[in-house]
Amino acid sequence: MKDNLVIIPTYNERENIEDIIRAVFLLSKRFDILIIDDNSPDGTAEIVRALQEEYNGQLHIIERLGKLGLGTAYIEGFKYALKHGYQYIFEMDADFSHNPLDLLELLKSCQKDDVQLTIGSRYKTGVNVVNWPMSRVLMSYMASKYVRFITGLPVYDATAGFICYHRSVLETIELEKIKFIGYAFQIEMKFKAWKHGFGIEEVPIIFTDRSKGVSKMSKKIFKEAIFGVIQMKVKSWFKKYKQANTPASTQKATAQ
Repeated sequence: MKDNLVIIPTYNERENIEDIIRAVFLLSKRFDILIIDDNSPDGTAEIVRALQEEYNGQLHIIERLGKLGLGTAYIEGFKYALKHGYQYIFEMDADFSHNPLDLLELLKSCQKDDVQLTIGSRYKTGVNVVNWPMSRVLMSYMASKYVRFITGLPVYDATAGFICYHRSVLETIELEKIKFIGYAFQIEMKFKAWKHGFGIEEVPIIFTDRSKGVSKMSKKIFKEAIFGVIQMKVKSWFKKYKQANTPASTQKATAQ
């Protein structure tokens, strides 16, 4: 088993990509990095490929044909991580909104016996967001409140994208059945992990908005999350109802 893999999806991140890679590799523990680039026209992938010569065996890249969505990027990264034997798999942004130093805290939390999913949380201890306009802070904060209310998911920051998974979570969740590709992807993964009974812990972080490059957030992505939460909850009701009304003998035969 290899230890730690940080998955960083990119699209037009040439201003940040080298700095974030070097910052991760300067940490006191070893973290390998997998960049998943969606054919960035600004040359992000070329920068990564050049750095691979310096960080041979530690820096990896998957180049895709176009913008295929955040969720599909992470799922491709998860499959890569499982195939190559990584024990702890991280989600992280390229723009320094997630502090690389916090990777150490996420890892420490996820190594506890009763924790398999750790969330870098902006809202566990209040609102720890820097340089966001108030409208976006409120949108993000209320989205997490909404998710908690509708689904019962016991998480303060349901839309967080700074995550550490133990490989057992990704082995259990049927990745091919993950429906959402945008903002709602983060919610769906947490919801499924919770429904499977995995231990979840939130580690407080300070989230700092990017100082370089352009945000990828859009109204379409946010809309997917709002309606996606309702779909997830309704689907879980139907699954629970189906299980309750299926004879035990049939359930046992299906399991076998």
